[in-house]
Amino acid sequence: MIIILTSLISIFLAMNMGASGFSISFTPSYGCGIINRRKAVFLYTLFVLLGAILIGPRVVETLTVKLVKGFNSQLSGILILTSASITMFLANMLKIPQSTSFVTVGAFIGAGLFFGNANYFKLVEIFVVAVIFSLLAFIVTYLVMKNFYPPKEKNFRIYEKFVANNRLVKKFILWTDCYSAFAVGTNNVANVVAPVIIAGVSLSSLWLFLLFAPFFGVGALLFGKGLINTVSKEIIPLGEISAMVISIVTSSFVIVASILGLPTPYVQFSTFAVLGVSAIKDGIAHTTKKGVVKKILFVWLIVPVVTIVISYMLHKIFIK
Repeated sequence: MIIILTSLISIFLAMNMGASGFSISFTPSYGCGIINRRKAVFLYTLFVLLGAILIGPRVVETLTVKLVKGFNSQLSGILILTSASITMFLANMLKIPQSTSFVTVGAFIGAGLFFGNANYFKLVEIFVVAVIFSLLAFIVTYLVMKNFYPPKEKNFRIYEKFVANNRLVKKFILWTDCYSAFAVGTNNVANVVAPVIIAGVSLSSLWLFLLFAPFFGVGALLFGKGLINTVSKEIIPLGEISAMVISIVTSSFVIVASILGLPTPYVQFSTFAVLGVSAIKDGIAHTTKKGVVKKILFVWLIVPVVTIVISYMLHKIFIK
C-alpha cells in the first residue's frame, strides 16, 4: 500500500515539475515560433531523461544524505512528496513557473525540522549558490545582449550574418533548448527520486530515473501551455538571438550546480535571464514594475516557506 501511494504521489509531482521545467527550457524556441508544443514536449522528455541518468545521482545523494542527516521513518518520503506536490500544483494553477528544487528542498527541511537533524550549512550553501547564479544569469545575459540591442552601426554586420544563416540559427536555438532540457534532467528528476528512495522503494536510482523522467513530459503536455506563455510572451517577446543567449547561460549554471550535487532553481536562473533581456529592451526600472514580474517574485518567496510549513505539519500529524 505504501509503495502504491508513493508511486502515485511521485507521478503527480513529476508531472507538475515537468510542466514548470518545460516552460523554461523550451521558452526560446517556442517563444519565437521555431517549434510547436508537441514536438517540444517530445524533445524535452528525451533530454530530461539523458540528463537525469548522467548527472542526476549527485543531486540525489545531497537530498537523501547531506541535507537531512538520517530519516527515522519511511513514511517521511511520502510526506515530503505530498507537501512538494501540493505547493507545485498551486504554483502551476497560478501559471507561475516555480523552482522545483526549492520546493523539494523546503519539503526536506520541513522533515529535518521535525526530526531535529536538518543540515543548515548545506541549506545555506544551496541558497547562496542559487542567489549568486541567478544574479549572474541576469548580469551575463544583460551584458551579452547589450552587444546586439539596440541595432546600430557597430553590430549591423552581426545581424546580417544572422539573417543570411537564418535556418542554421533556428536549428542552433532548438539544440540550445535541448541542452536546457538536459540541464533540467540533471537536477529536477532527482527531486522526485530522492523522496521515493527515502520511502523505501527497493529500486536503484537508475531505474527510478527511467521510471519518472517520462512523466516530466506528460506534465509538460498537460499543464505546460499556460506556464510557457507566461515566460515567453508576458515578460518580454523573445527574438532568436536572445533565445540562444538565455538557453546557453542558464543551462550552463544549472549543469555546474548539478555537478556540484546542489539542488538548484533552474526556473529562477532562466527567468532572471529573460529579465536581463527585458531590462535591455524596456529598461531596468520598467521591467521591475511589470505586474507579472512582481507576481513571480512573490510566489518564489512564499512557496518554499509554505512547503516547509506543510512538510513539518504533515510529519507532526502522521509520525508519532
